[in-house]
Amino acid sequence: MKHQILNEIKNVEDEIVSLLSQMIQIPSVNPPGEYEAICDFLYEKLTSYGFDDVYVLPVPENLIKQKGLQTNRQNLIATLKGDGTGPSLILNAHLDTVPEDDHSMWTFPPFSGLIHDGKVFGRGATDSKGRLAAYIGAALVLKRAGIPLSGDLIIAATCDEETGGELGAGYLASNGLIEGDFALVEGYSQEIIHAMAGMTQLIIKSVGVPAHSGFKWNGINAIEKMAKVINGLEKLQSDLMNEPSNINGMKYTTINVGVISGGTKSNVVPGSCEIEVDLRIIPEHSIDSIVERIENMVFNLKVDDPDMNIIIQKKGEAETTPTIIERNHPIIEALQKASIAMNNVELPIVGVMGQSDSRWFIQNGIPAINYGPGTPTNRLHGYDEYMEISDLLNTVKVISLFCLNIVNQTVESEVKR
Repeated sequence: MKHQILNEIKNVEDEIVSLLSQMIQIPSVNPPGEYEAICDFLYEKLTSYGFDDVYVLPVPENLIKQKGLQTNRQNLIATLKGDGTGPSLILNAHLDTVPEDDHSMWTFPPFSGLIHDGKVFGRGATDSKGRLAAYIGAALVLKRAGIPLSGDLIIAATCDEETGGELGAGYLASNGLIEGDFALVEGYSQEIIHAMAGMTQLIIKSVGVPAHSGFKWNGINAIEKMAKVINGLEKLQSDLMNEPSNINGMKYTTINVGVISGGTKSNVVPGSCEIEVDLRIIPEHSIDSIVERIENMVFNLKVDDPDMNIIIQKKGEAETTPTIIERNHPIIEALQKASIAMNNVELPIVGVMGQSDSRWFIQNGIPAINYGPGTPTNRLHGYDEYMEISDLLNTVKVISLFCLNIVNQTVESEVKR
């Protein structure tokens, strides 16, 4: 099988690179989130490749309105069918990109998809159209090589990952619109990601009593009370640094005060102050336990200072639980076998403090890991984002063999969905 894959990749190299270049040329920036053009393109392209089922799934209008969004949301699913005797594998990458920002700062236009010096340049070249090109390319290699599949290979090109993925992979997985035994989600080529931190955000308000600064004793300074809270958060952060994760690549739960506002004039005792706090939570902790520790810290401050009036609220729906699958899980072993066979490289298995759409699959009972072409040096979210063509094609080799390792094996019932 390895030699069949390697021989076929030589035949489709130009197609895979061209596919990535063409996808970059179709902007799908989020916000606002424009998906019709890229979905139409992929529908035609994957149909021409001979995928068995290709369809675009619009997100219901009422869900879009509930989110206060102004543009339609769409997801695309395409399947290479197996004979039904093996497990199915979802290959998921997102369609949306972050904004391109100042065009004048790009060496090449951000939506040119220009191929230069062994690289493909443009917004989304790595994150995540490069990953999508690799996943489609791997399926195309297996189809063109005529290798029979026992289980299905499912391409899921989804929307809105850059804003949380709720109407993309979240909508599909939570509503049973996509089903599989395993999922591979966008990631980097130098590692396998098996764990991701949880995340929640808090708004903490300090309510004081305004007064003239010359008669400060008539007021309660909300900013000074908030300073005590910030000092308390800093002390809690120091405690959490002494509770490190056991997972390679993850350090400790982080508390970040990212925004602060309060007061009106320097000669007025401020009646209000507000901070926004971002929490990144390692799998060894729970979101509720960390929030409870913050609440207890504030309670103790109030005991010492009865004039404090502190209100803690979660910020909207911005919350994801930590996710993890075992280091020796069959999906990881299948990818390691492919990497060793193709490159003689055993990939490090790591956790990261960010999140991705893998959580939607894991939360809905589908084991998922992150792996794909590109590295953090490819200027993701920055100017001159690019994809190394050699990395793209090498990753297609690994993913092609990985797909076979999954769909052409018998999976024990306890690791099936």
